[in-house]
Amino acid sequence: MNFKEAYSQKIELIDNYITFHLDSKYSEVSPELAEAMKYSVLNGGKRLRSILCIEICHMLGGSAEKALPFAAAIEMIHAYSLVHDDLPAMDNSDVRRGMPSCHKKFGEAMGILCGDALLNAAYELISESCEDSSSVQAFKCIAAAAGAKGMIDGQVIDLNVAATNECYLKLLTKLIELKTMALIRAAILTGACIANCDEKIMSDMSEFAYHLGLAFQLRDDFEDIIEDGAQCGDSPNFVNFLGAANAKEMLENHAASAANILKRYDNSEFLSQLHSFLFD
Repeated sequence: MNFKEAYSQKIELIDNYITFHLDSKYSEVSPELAEAMKYSVLNGGKRLRSILCIEICHMLGGSAEKALPFAAAIEMIHAYSLVHDDLPAMDNSDVRRGMPSCHKKFGEAMGILCGDALLNAAYELISESCEDSSSVQAFKCIAAAAGAKGMIDGQVIDLNVAATNECYLKLLTKLIELKTMALIRAAILTGACIANCDEKIMSDMSEFAYHLGLAFQLRDDFEDIIEDGAQCGDSPNFVNFLGAANAKEMLENHAASAANILKRYDNSEFLSQLHSFLFD
C-alpha cells in the first residue's frame, strides 16, 4: 500500500468514527443542530491533527485504538474553532473548504451554537474515554490547548493584529503558537501521553510539535498568498512580514528540524512520509 492509500484509509477511519459517535450520541438533539455539527466536522480537511495523535501514539508503542477517541475529539475541537473563526464578529468568512461556512448555511446563531456543541461533544467523548492517569493527562493537555491560554487567546491576538495592523515577528509567532500550533502540539502530546511516555520522550515530542507547527503555518501562509493573490502587507502572516525568501528559509529549517526528530524513533515510517507529503 502506498502512502496516499494509507493516508486515505486513516482519514476514513477517523471520519467513520466521528460519524458513528455523532449519530449514536446526538440522535435526539434538534435536527438542525445535529446537521450543522456533522456538516462542520465532516466537510473534508487533512485530518492532520487526529492522524498525528494516532500515529505518534503508535510510533511510541501505544495503542492507536485507545488514541482514536481523543483524535476524534481533537477534530471536533478544530471544527468548532473554524466555525467560530468564520463568524462575522471574527474573520467574517463566507466559505470554508470550498463550501458555505456554517453560519452562511445555517445562520449566525446556529453557527455559534454548533461551535459550542462541538466543543462540548469533544469533552464528553474524552471524559468517557479516560481510563487511567495517562489519559487524564492527555485530557488536560487538550483542554489547555483549547482554552484561554491557548486557542482563544490566539484568536484575541489575531483580532488585535487585524485591528491595529501591527505585525511584529514576536507577536506573530505568539499568535501562531497559540492559535495554530496549540492544537497540533496537543495532538502530538496526547498521542505520547496515551503511550505513557517518559519526560525525555515528551520533551522530544514537544520540540517536534514546535517545529512541525511552525513549518505547517509557513506552508499555509504561502498557499494563502498563491490562492488568494494576496500582496505583501495584506494580512498578518510570515510571508508578508519576512518576505518570501526569508519565510522559505524559515520553513525549510523548521521542517528539517521536525524530520530530524522523527529519525530518532523506530516505527516512524508513516510520519516521515506524511512529513514529506506536507513539505517536499
